[in-house]
Amino acid sequence: MKAVIQKNYSGISSLDIVDLEENKIKPYSVIVENKFVPVLPYDLMTEYGQLKGIRNVQLPIVVGYGFGGIVSKVGKLRDKKLVGKKVIGMSMNGSTKELINSEFPPLLFTVPDQVSLNDATTIIGGGDAALKAVDSINASEKDNVLVTGASGGVGTYVVRLLKLRGSNVIAMSSSENMEFVKSVGADRIINYESNIVTQLKKQIKPNKVIDTVGNIELLNEITNYYEELEIVSLSLMKYSGITEKQSFRFINGPISLNGYKKLLNLLNVGKIKAYIQNEYDFKDIKKAQIESKEKHSKGRILLKF
Repeated sequence: MKAVIQKNYSGISSLDIVDLEENKIKPYSVIVENKFVPVLPYDLMTEYGQLKGIRNVQLPIVVGYGFGGIVSKVGKLRDKKLVGKKVIGMSMNGSTKELINSEFPPLLFTVPDQVSLNDATTIIGGGDAALKAVDSINASEKDNVLVTGASGGVGTYVVRLLKLRGSNVIAMSSSENMEFVKSVGADRIINYESNIVTQLKKQIKPNKVIDTVGNIELLNEITNYYEELEIVSLSLMKYSGITEKQSFRFINGPISLNGYKKLLNLLNVGKIKAYIQNEYDFKDIKKAQIESKEKHSKGRILLKF
């Protein structure tokens, strides 16, 4: 089967397409014909060696984490009713390959009939991170929440989930994406490409910040202007720019199994929406990652098989 591997830590140029042997089916195996893989900042950071301290890998590795596909066969200890079903999941051994051998039941989720597979795939590394952030700050109708990177694959889900909680959302966006972020559901928008302080003076005061991009200069502008803030970041592990009445936490890791089921159900009933910026053939992964790295995001980029 075809797969994309990372050979070294030279970034996007380190990627190569190779032929791998298919894993043998085992009692707990679910063999998934891969259809979509989300392009995540996690992949790029790994390729540039920026996660060596927290992700100890031995190269070469298959890149990618999340996937969405169709079950083709199962091992004798897995539910035979899965065959033919749409599923999304996580592969700890890399996901950018034609076939996924999923051997851990908690890492696989059946997609409702009314939800498209590409939409569902954006939950992995997108909706799940957003739900973790919104839960972490215990967002409610009493909160004014400032969101950085509001137009991205995580940020769009953050905005939608905050609105379900009744929170007031102040979204930070490029000038190019301001109308897009408004259509996602943001109440107020700050153009980070213009004078931020001037715009902050005209905004209601946020009491919480969800940071999805990890831009220190941007956080400095925010923390220098507001005296009291609770900040959670999905991208920045450490930040020293807070004052006595401010707090900062880096959050990562999985959500609960019920959390994934909740997100799929919210997609199914239309209470949240998946935003897909572009889809690339998996063989064009370098083009996809360059777009993810260099262009302003409007949702998630997917690789397709």
